[in-house]
Amino acid sequence: MKVMNRRSNVSRITTGALGLSLISLAACSAGESTPTVGVPAPGGSAGFSGPLAFVNNTGDKTLTSVGLRGDSGNVVVNTISAAEFENVALGDMQFSEGNWVFVNLTAANKVATIDPLTAATPVHGVNLPAGTRPVHIYRDTNNGEVIWTMNDGDNTPGSTTPGEDLINCNNPARPGGAVVGGSVTIIHNSHLGPGGTSPSVEKTVCVLAAGHHVTAFSSGTGIPKRAFVSSEISGEIAVIDDEESSATYLQMTHRIDLCNTTKEAGLPSPATCNPENVTGTTPFTPNNAGPHGIRWSNFTKKVYSIQEGYHEIAEIDPNPPYNVTNKWDLASTPYTGYGISPDGRYLLLRGETKAPQPQAIKLGIIDLSVTTPTIANLTTPELDGASNGAFLTGGSSFKFSPDGKRFYFLVGNSTEATVTKKDRLFAFDASTLNAATPALTLLPNGEIPLLQTGRHSMDVLVQGAGEAKYIVVSNRGVPGSVSIINATDNAVKETVTVGTDPGAVMVYQSGAAAAGNQASN
Repeated sequence: MKVMNRRSNVSRITTGALGLSLISLAACSAGESTPTVGVPAPGGSAGFSGPLAFVNNTGDKTLTSVGLRGDSGNVVVNTISAAEFENVALGDMQFSEGNWVFVNLTAANKVATIDPLTAATPVHGVNLPAGTRPVHIYRDTNNGEVIWTMNDGDNTPGSTTPGEDLINCNNPARPGGAVVGGSVTIIHNSHLGPGGTSPSVEKTVCVLAAGHHVTAFSSGTGIPKRAFVSSEISGEIAVIDDEESSATYLQMTHRIDLCNTTKEAGLPSPATCNPENVTGTTPFTPNNAGPHGIRWSNFTKKVYSIQEGYHEIAEIDPNPPYNVTNKWDLASTPYTGYGISPDGRYLLLRGETKAPQPQAIKLGIIDLSVTTPTIANLTTPELDGASNGAFLTGGSSFKFSPDGKRFYFLVGNSTEATVTKKDRLFAFDASTLNAATPALTLLPNGEIPLLQTGRHSMDVLVQGAGEAKYIVVSNRGVPGSVSIINATDNAVKETVTVGTDPGAVMVYQSGAAAAGNQASN
């Protein structure tokens, strides 16, 4: 453990210096160029030290990096072939404070590592072993060099072990049976230039619960450092010790049963809410809560989890015994999903109305700063006629700039006749959430038409003190492309051809993790 801590401290010094050079870019106007190919990267190599947009080409299973230079001159730096990724589809992406990029290889049960810094172009490293079906991936907010990937487990049709990690957790000698749920894999790295420590797997933790996993990290002065990992099928949250100096570091120390007797009573196949051994090794009785979205608030120092099966949001104390301290019932609202503002003050609610009501995307907030937080509906007529859509047809997504001043909403595409607004990105002023009457105000030219390709994804280039500079939007097609949008005038400045059917986009820049310059949802 001491070796790991030393490695972390040295790398933090390196990325801290990078963060200073990143912040200096704020002096550039929105239309000026950012660093270009050939500028020496830290360590003395000729890597691309300016920002990159990594694009997941879902059609040909490749990864394209696009150099972001400004209003013009944006260029494909390179494309990493499908063979490097074992010819499987690419999943979620994330980058670390150690300046490595990580990509889930869901069907291969692995995580690919990409070095974007020390060579002339991004280079594929190794594919690290994870668990069965890694889906979501996160950077640890307690140590930015640590990456957590969520292993969602077996999804074979008709399987008797749905959501179970058959690679790491199928141990007949363990109490409670042979298969003990899904898992999370923790990866550490330290990027000190050429010859530096490459990423490696620290541990895979079995969480005794099955199903789709998401996570959030508690942090701050006087707050226990923990990872809270929800499991959708089992209806619970695992608490994993995230304090590196602790004797139980990376061990599951507690489990939170989300079973709600009142909510279960109204369901077709109600579960029995019974007392569980929260520190034991026996699996809980599954329930129908369906947790699928978890956030940490730096404002309240609480964890927030949405239970889709119950249509409710729960607030959880990060201190033992991890009590639920508040709940908001969404059953009588259109809201089915949520996010959190960068400062942690607002839960941003998202939903949709359909016939017989007018078709529209609906947004609301919960202001966590008031004594009794309640759900407030926002008025966003610009989203009338729009749809959240579905993942396979181009679902909606949103992101905040880290300074909280910009909110970008990418609408979904749908074949329903009632949906009249498609292929659109909306840019809102989010600073008006702090007004006496909270609002999201559409910016000038804030309804941005996109190429009519039917599916898009997006990310935001952030520089300086958290300001949005450019938005990168992928456009499905053969070949596909990405559009570069200036965040000052909200105009599409350039479109760059990439691979086949591009999907997810992730904007990377050296030092961005250390500086906190990554857009959040």
